[in-house]
Amino acid sequence: MKSLNFQSVVSQFFEYESTVVVRWPLPFIIIPPLLTVSIVTLTVTNFHLNVTNDTLQVFLPDDMRSLRDLKELIHLFPPRDTQRDTYSIFGTKFVYTVIEDEQPEGNILSSSGIQRMARLHKFVMGLETRQGDNVATNCLRNRDDEACTMHPIAFALEDSTPEFAIQFLLRYPNLKFGDFVVDNAMVFGGVEVVPKSQDIEGNSPIRSSKAVRMTYILEASESTERWIDLFLTTIPRYKESNSTVLWSSSKSLAKEMERNGELLIPWMPWTSLVLVVFCMFACSSFHVVKSQPFIGFFAMFNATMATIASTSLLIYIQYPFLPLVFIMPFLVVSIGTDNMFLMLKSWRMTKKSANEERRYICALTESAASLFLTSLTDGLSFAIGSISDFHAVRVFCTYCAMAILFMFLFQVTFFNAVMSLCCRREVAGKHPVFCCYDTVPSNETKILKPNSDTHSDIASIVAKYLYRILNPWPSRIVVFCVFLLYLFTSIHYAIGLPLGLDLKLLAPDDSYVSRELEAQEKLFADYGGFCFALVRSENISFRDPMIRRDLIKLYHDLGGSEYASPAEFWLEPFEKKHRGRKYSESNFSDELHTFLAKEPNLKFRNDIRFTMTGRIEAIKMMFRVRKLGKDNDSPRAEYMRRIMETSQFSGFVYDTSFLLVDQQMTTVYNVIIDVVSAILTMLSICVLMVPRPVSAMCIAFAILSVNIGVIGALAATNTRLDIISMITIVMSVGFSVDYVTHTTFHFVIQRDNRLEVVCYLYHSLKKLINFKKCLLVMTEPILQSALSTAIGVSLLSFVHSYIVRTFVNTVFFVVGLGILHGLIFLPVLLDTIVPHSEYMIAYEPHQEEEENNHYEDLYGL
Repeated sequence: MKSLNFQSVVSQFFEYESTVVVRWPLPFIIIPPLLTVSIVTLTVTNFHLNVTNDTLQVFLPDDMRSLRDLKELIHLFPPRDTQRDTYSIFGTKFVYTVIEDEQPEGNILSSSGIQRMARLHKFVMGLETRQGDNVATNCLRNRDDEACTMHPIAFALEDSTPEFAIQFLLRYPNLKFGDFVVDNAMVFGGVEVVPKSQDIEGNSPIRSSKAVRMTYILEASESTERWIDLFLTTIPRYKESNSTVLWSSSKSLAKEMERNGELLIPWMPWTSLVLVVFCMFACSSFHVVKSQPFIGFFAMFNATMATIASTSLLIYIQYPFLPLVFIMPFLVVSIGTDNMFLMLKSWRMTKKSANEERRYICALTESAASLFLTSLTDGLSFAIGSISDFHAVRVFCTYCAMAILFMFLFQVTFFNAVMSLCCRREVAGKHPVFCCYDTVPSNETKILKPNSDTHSDIASIVAKYLYRILNPWPSRIVVFCVFLLYLFTSIHYAIGLPLGLDLKLLAPDDSYVSRELEAQEKLFADYGGFCFALVRSENISFRDPMIRRDLIKLYHDLGGSEYASPAEFWLEPFEKKHRGRKYSESNFSDELHTFLAKEPNLKFRNDIRFTMTGRIEAIKMMFRVRKLGKDNDSPRAEYMRRIMETSQFSGFVYDTSFLLVDQQMTTVYNVIIDVVSAILTMLSICVLMVPRPVSAMCIAFAILSVNIGVIGALAATNTRLDIISMITIVMSVGFSVDYVTHTTFHFVIQRDNRLEVVCYLYHSLKKLINFKKCLLVMTEPILQSALSTAIGVSLLSFVHSYIVRTFVNTVFFVVGLGILHGLIFLPVLLDTIVPHSEYMIAYEPHQEEEENNHYEDLYGL
């Protein structure tokens, strides 16, 4: 009697589908490759990659507090002064160099150091493209008749005696000439000042400086892009004695992230070759007729074809593309061979039959539920990621989900047709490679006998040893204790998983961007750029001196911590001049416009937003960021936001680092939501496939355990909880299902029907037999699929990139923990707590009466 469950529905569907494929294989062999070639041709004839240039934004969620604040800040105060309006990071074009004295007590402001600085500056200024583009023609100017917008030190270095000219600029963090202020905080790094010589503004003479940073702000144009490319190509060859030269640009991080993908391309053919060799070897046997090397080859061909077709289709419809996608083929091709091992195992378990067509259909139907489950869980784990709030996660997971969909469709059509022909070749006794030649007929009557297949023999030995070790109760107690130790250790490490995106890790390990960011944290940590406070002032009357006093107090409160200091606020010099006078509305407006019309107050014109009626809509305050570094970003955001929220004014505080702070919190929230959603989705599918409550609980517990172990292992290898690990954690949920569900499914269906009144000993004997049978059936495909997945990504361990390394580590952790759970922890748990009455009758294909028992009892059970 056929059981009415989802597994039987799936198996019945694939029985009918495979019947069609087996009887008419030729169309199914021809159509998928033709479809792939057609999609690739359409893509190539209209090739265009939809690549975004906003490197940081692709790693940020679509909506979060700091992004909303940034959009409002840009809307109310469009960036006009690149040096002051530093929130315009997504549109500014720049390059900068850092020259550091290598000596332990070195001083770049020594006579020889200044000469080195001057040579580097003149080298950068002298770079010129073939079209005549250089810094002078592309630099940012406030007006056409003005000089380039550069720090005064740049002009001092162009002097014939830079050692003398530069001495007038050596004060830190600022240099003031009356109302003229020179910002030195972002120029000098590793500074030592003359003690007890601080002026009333907090500025001191510089005694020594370890490094100097020169920034060149450029106009946004095509010629600027060409010059930046020339700069990035030429500057690595520049050398100075006793100095370390570092550099970066507005496009450096994007280009270095693209290099992650470029590093993967050379490994693709080698990975394919290794996987093809492994699959062909795993499908071969010392028995010539039973060897199926072409099945291994076409399993790889099927996965590769699906990857090419899916990627080409998404590119053709102009779906966004990221360099991160280059990792996808390694993952998809690696997991694409798993189903092949299950199908081949099922074929080899069948008896010889007069109707070989029906025999292959029975073999495929036996593995149909497992094939469907593998593809569905892997695909859905990525589908959950494809609706993420993060652009990068969404793009990567969509490419993976589409590839898995194509791979499944090609597997049930193209690969099934090819495998049916290979099985016909075996039945006909033809040579596995030279199919036109007959081999010596075999006297065997079974496809699989003990000692007839080396791979099965090894797997059966492993399974039998596992059974002998795990079956005694003392061994199960030891397994239970080991599991508790594993779980405790994993949770301990998972709790300490570092949070947040580290920009240094987005580039390859040897990247100049990573070195520059590291030097920036070390040398320029005292002072950073500007952060901003915006106060909405629709309901504020600035003519009231009490309101102006409270705004100035808010300004000093916001800049009163160790994480930020006051920089500029137009109301302070205004109040110094007018001494708290009370105005009428028109008089205040006149005084303010008079104030803004004179030097040095012209710079404040972009700090006040007026409505069409002349009222002040919003005002902007500026603060200097202190104590740079990811450890101080969160305290800074927390302090400044709390001060603003507890004030009487409506507004917000914004700093570029707040994007990473909010991204960190959003990442934690999204990881929890995605993992819970993925586990619940996987559990729902598993309940459909194995509708038994205790077994389903065991599956859910095993999936959760594997993923806790993966997170703990990632933390132990110093992986951060960022969107890269977020992708891999969600991916690991789908991968872990493959191991635990197949084991549970075969454990449940191995039980025979029983009478209601049977002695306890008989129940115990049957349970032991089915525990052993489950291990014998599942050990070989689990080990083969795990090994193929690990081999597929193993070569990538030689790629020096955090992003690639995180994916490789996750795959290894999932494979290792999946084997541990699928072959040790879960079988022991199932055999210990699943009741005798909880079993499921597997779907039996339609067949002739004389072929009713079509599966071979391989091990005499």
